Amino acid sequence: MSRKPARRGVAPLAVKQGAISMSKLPRVGVILTGGTIDSVGADRLDLAWYIEAGKRLEKGELLGQIPELGQIADVREIPFRRLPSQALTTSDWLDLVRTIHAIFEKGDVDGLVITHGTNTLEETAYFLNLTLNTDKPVVLVGAMRPSNAISADGYLNILSAVRVAAAPQSRGMGCLVVMNDTIFGARDVTKTATYRVNAFQARDLGPLGYADADGSVIFYHRPMKKHTVETEFDVSTTQTLPRVDVVLSYVDADATMIDAAVRAGARGIVSASTGAGRPTPTQDDAFDAAYAKHGLLMCLTSRVGSGRIVRSPGLTKRGFVAGDNLLPWKARILFALALSKTNDAADIQRMFDIY
Repeated sequence: MSRKPARRGVAPLAVKQGAISMSKLPRVGVILTGGTIDSVGADRLDLAWYIEAGKRLEKGELLGQIPELGQIADVREIPFRRLPSQALTTSDWLDLVRTIHAIFEKGDVDGLVITHGTNTLEETAYFLNLTLNTDKPVVLVGAMRPSNAISADGYLNILSAVRVAAAPQSRGMGCLVVMNDTIFGARDVTKTATYRVNAFQARDLGPLGYADADGSVIFYHRPMKKHTVETEFDVSTTQTLPRVDVVLSYVDADATMIDAAVRAGARGIVSASTGAGRPTPTQDDAFDAAYAKHGLLMCLTSRVGSGRIVRSPGLTKRGFVAGDNLLPWKARILFALALSKTNDAADIQRMFDIY
């Protein structure tokens, strides 16, 4: 079978002889942003310190080691900057959104897979879920072990992610995360372990479905919160978002971090509070002072990792927004996008209720 001519900036993946005709296969682009999935450890047992080796697979190597992809989709690698996920910034996110929109506008692909470091994968996924205006599948995938490790999980994760991105039933499901054969919605997924391959979970609502062992892509649920094509957040010309800081509550926590956020120019603060949303009394006083003096809005979330925060009449009077069941770092994303549109606490609460 002849290979399609290479497009500028795109590395086509060769298809094995005897595979389905390329014209009949879905077209899936793969954007590499870095992370464990394309890292190379010092040896096959380097499962913990591989980042210190500073080595990555070269362009084309990661996908080139999975020739089976050619049986599933017409896969092409699309260049983007590669960074450890903890090094990504809002600027990188905004560039990624514009890149994805440009790719879809050209009509070159039917779906996208984004390889990503697992440390902040869930944050990027939720940002894309709130800002991409497309119903085409966008699937984030990572790995818990480097590419040269014994039982490296990245290769099968990528294959599963491409299956999901190529599946017609993935259309309109919002931004998805595929890890360890499991399909998660971007809003609900979180990393829950440091090294385990089953690190990703959706504690309150569970997975949406599975990329199963027989090659099937099975969905059992649909996301009910608004996303992608339903979004009101247009970041096509946005250069920066309002500063929002997260402040953690714990025994003896005082006003220091809240005052520092105010001095740094924060437009909002997410309170990662104890239990069902309880900061310390000293923090409560500092939040109230920041609201009274600076109009600084607060979003109340919990550090426990599961369950809703509700907006009581007292919280409403104090300028608090209830973060529903969003984890603090995800509430920060929605809060920043909301503050880019309005300072009205009631309108921002509406956004937290529907997204």
